[in-house]
Amino acid sequence: MTRKTITELYAQAAASFPDNSSGLITPALLRAFCQDFLDTVRPSYGAMSLTTPLVKAVTTVNSSFAWEAVIAAQAPDYTCSLPGGIITRSGGPASGRISLTIDAIAPNNTILTFTLFIDGVATPWATSNTSTSATDVQSYAFMAINYSANLAPTYQIQVKSNASGNITLQNAVFVVENVPVNTN
Repeated sequence: MTRKTITELYAQAAASFPDNSSGLITPALLRAFCQDFLDTVRPSYGAMSLTTPLVKAVTTVNSSFAWEAVIAAQAPDYTCSLPGGIITRSGGPASGRISLTIDAIAPNNTILTFTLFIDGVATPWATSNTSTSATDVQSYAFMAINYSANLAPTYQIQVKSNASGNITLQNAVFVVENVPVNTN
Protein backbone atom coordinates (compact mmCIF):
# COMPACT_ATOMS: atom_id res chain seq x y z
CA MET A 1 0.00 0.00 0.00
CA THR A 2 1.12 3.59 0.44
CA ARG A 3 2.54 5.88 3.11
CA LYS A 4 0.15 8.85 3.30
CA THR A 5 -0.24 11.97 5.36
CA ILE A 6 -2.69 11.94 8.25
CA THR A 7 -4.83 14.43 6.30
CA GLU A 8 -4.93 12.03 3.35
CA LEU A 9 -6.00 9.21 5.67
CA TYR A 10 -8.87 11.32 7.04
CA ALA A 11 -10.02 12.06 3.48
CA GLN A 12 -9.71 8.40 2.52
CA ALA A 13 -11.77 7.33 5.57
CA ALA A 14 -14.49 9.89 4.78
CA ALA A 15 -14.67 8.81 1.11
CA SER A 16 -14.46 5.06 1.75
CA PHE A 17 -16.74 4.71 4.77
CA PRO A 18 -20.08 6.48 4.38
CA ASP A 19 -22.89 5.43 6.65
CA ASN A 20 -23.36 1.81 5.66
CA SER A 21 -27.11 2.15 5.06
CA SER A 22 -26.56 1.35 1.37
CA GLY A 23 -23.84 -1.31 1.80
CA LEU A 24 -21.03 0.78 0.31
CA ILE A 25 -18.45 -0.29 2.88
CA THR A 26 -16.70 -3.35 1.50
CA PRO A 27 -14.04 -5.62 2.96
CA ALA A 28 -11.66 -4.48 0.20
CA LEU A 29 -12.11 -0.77 1.11
CA LEU A 30 -11.61 -1.49 4.80
CA ARG A 31 -8.54 -3.66 4.12
CA ALA A 32 -6.98 -0.98 1.85
CA PHE A 33 -7.57 1.73 4.46
CA CYS A 34 -6.06 -0.40 7.23
CA GLN A 35 -2.99 -1.17 5.12
CA ASP A 36 -2.50 2.52 4.24
CA PHE A 37 -2.91 3.44 7.91
CA LEU A 38 -0.33 0.88 9.02
CA ASP A 39 2.13 2.01 6.32
CA THR A 40 1.70 5.61 7.47
CA VAL A 41 2.36 4.96 11.16
CA ARG A 42 4.92 2.15 10.72
CA PRO A 43 8.21 3.17 12.31
CA SER A 44 11.13 3.35 9.94
CA TYR A 45 14.55 4.90 10.17
CA GLY A 46 18.06 5.01 8.83
CA ALA A 47 20.96 5.21 11.24
CA MET A 48 24.75 5.13 11.15
CA SER A 49 27.36 4.94 13.88
CA LEU A 50 31.00 5.64 14.51
CA THR A 51 32.49 3.80 17.50
CA THR A 52 36.15 3.41 16.50
CA PRO A 53 38.04 6.73 16.75
CA LEU A 54 38.34 8.44 13.35
CA VAL A 55 41.10 11.01 12.78
CA LYS A 56 39.89 13.65 10.33
CA ALA A 57 41.55 16.71 8.87
CA VAL A 58 39.23 19.71 9.16
CA THR A 59 39.31 23.23 7.78
CA THR A 60 37.12 26.31 7.96
CA VAL A 61 34.95 24.81 5.20
CA ASN A 62 32.28 22.19 5.93
CA SER A 63 33.24 18.65 4.90
CA SER A 64 31.70 15.22 5.24
CA PHE A 65 33.27 12.17 6.80
CA ALA A 66 32.87 8.41 6.49
CA TRP A 67 30.77 6.57 9.03
CA GLU A 68 31.74 3.16 10.33
CA ALA A 69 28.56 1.09 10.39
CA VAL A 70 24.93 1.14 9.34
CA ILE A 71 22.84 0.52 12.44
CA ALA A 72 19.66 0.14 10.41
CA ALA A 73 18.30 1.11 7.03
CA GLN A 74 14.73 -0.06 6.78
CA ALA A 75 14.18 -0.62 3.07
CA PRO A 76 12.51 0.71 1.09
CA ASP A 77 12.17 3.82 3.27
CA TYR A 78 15.88 4.41 3.98
CA THR A 79 19.28 3.75 2.51
CA CYS A 80 22.59 4.63 4.16
CA SER A 81 25.88 5.38 2.41
CA LEU A 82 28.82 5.10 4.79
CA PRO A 83 31.56 6.73 2.65
CA GLY A 84 29.76 10.07 2.35
CA GLY A 85 27.68 9.72 5.49
CA ILE A 86 24.42 10.15 3.58
CA ILE A 87 21.04 8.85 4.71
CA THR A 88 18.37 8.93 1.98
CA ARG A 89 14.66 8.63 2.70
CA SER A 90 12.01 7.57 0.20
CA GLY A 91 8.64 5.90 0.40
CA GLY A 92 6.08 8.69 0.56
CA PRO A 93 5.29 11.71 2.72
CA ALA A 94 6.72 11.87 6.21
CA SER A 95 8.55 14.33 8.36
CA GLY A 96 12.06 13.40 9.31
CA ARG A 97 13.20 13.55 12.93
CA ILE A 98 16.99 13.84 12.78
CA SER A 99 19.30 13.36 15.74
CA LEU A 100 23.06 13.47 16.15
CA THR A 101 25.31 12.68 19.08
CA ILE A 102 29.08 12.74 18.59
CA ASP A 103 32.23 13.15 20.67
CA ALA A 104 35.33 14.92 19.40
CA ILE A 105 38.86 15.64 20.55
CA ALA A 106 40.47 18.73 19.03
CA PRO A 107 43.43 21.03 19.74
CA ASN A 108 42.94 23.57 22.55
CA ASN A 109 40.59 26.49 21.70
CA THR A 110 39.34 24.81 18.55
CA ILE A 111 35.72 25.57 17.73
CA LEU A 112 34.07 22.64 15.97
CA THR A 113 30.67 22.94 14.33
CA PHE A 114 28.62 19.98 13.13
CA THR A 115 25.87 21.00 10.68
CA LEU A 116 22.95 19.10 9.20
CA PHE A 117 22.79 19.25 5.39
CA ILE A 118 19.55 18.37 3.60
CA ASP A 119 19.78 17.74 -0.14
CA GLY A 120 23.31 19.14 -0.10
CA VAL A 121 22.30 22.46 1.51
CA ALA A 122 23.35 23.57 5.00
CA THR A 123 20.46 23.99 7.44
CA PRO A 124 20.25 26.11 10.59
CA TRP A 125 20.49 22.90 12.65
CA ALA A 126 24.00 22.72 14.02
CA THR A 127 25.93 22.27 17.24
CA SER A 128 29.21 23.93 18.24
CA ASN A 129 31.63 23.67 21.11
CA THR A 130 35.11 24.91 21.98
CA SER A 131 37.79 22.45 23.07
CA THR A 132 39.43 23.19 26.40
CA SER A 133 42.50 21.01 25.91
CA ALA A 134 43.99 18.71 23.29
CA THR A 135 42.96 15.66 25.32
CA ASP A 136 39.46 16.52 26.56
CA VAL A 137 36.50 14.88 24.88
CA GLN A 138 33.81 17.38 23.90
CA SER A 139 30.25 16.16 23.28
CA TYR A 140 27.96 17.54 20.58
CA ALA A 141 24.28 16.82 20.04
CA PHE A 142 21.15 18.13 18.37
CA MET A 143 17.68 17.04 17.27
CA ALA A 144 15.77 18.51 14.34
CA ILE A 145 12.51 18.02 12.44
CA ASN A 146 12.37 18.32 8.64
CA TYR A 147 8.91 19.09 7.23
CA SER A 148 10.13 19.16 3.62
CA ALA A 149 7.70 18.26 0.83
CA ASN A 150 10.59 16.45 -0.88
CA LEU A 151 9.65 12.76 -0.93
CA ALA A 152 13.28 11.56 -1.15
CA PRO A 153 15.52 13.93 0.84
CA THR A 154 19.16 13.21 1.61
CA TYR A 155 20.60 13.93 5.05
CA GLN A 156 24.27 14.41 5.91
CA ILE A 157 26.34 15.73 8.80
CA GLN A 158 29.34 17.91 7.93
CA VAL A 159 32.00 19.39 10.21
CA LYS A 160 34.15 22.51 10.12
CA SER A 161 36.58 24.23 12.47
CA ASN A 162 37.81 27.74 13.16
CA ALA A 163 41.33 26.54 12.24
CA SER A 164 42.76 23.77 10.09
CA GLY A 165 44.04 20.67 11.86
CA ASN A 166 43.31 17.11 12.84
CA ILE A 167 40.47 16.10 15.13
CA THR A 168 39.33 12.73 16.44
CA LEU A 169 35.67 11.73 16.14
CA GLN A 170 34.14 8.89 18.14
CA ASN A 171 30.99 7.57 19.84
CA ALA A 172 28.73 8.98 17.14
CA VAL A 173 25.16 8.10 16.18
CA PHE A 174 23.26 9.77 13.32
CA VAL A 175 19.56 8.82 13.04
CA VAL A 176 16.78 9.89 10.67
CA GLU A 177 13.33 8.51 11.42
CA ASN A 178 9.86 8.94 9.96
CA VAL A 179 7.27 10.89 11.88
CA PRO A 180 3.70 10.82 10.48
CA VAL A 181 2.55 14.27 9.32
CA ASN A 182 -0.74 16.06 8.72
CA THR A 183 0.26 17.45 5.33
CA ASN A 184 3.13 17.16 2.88
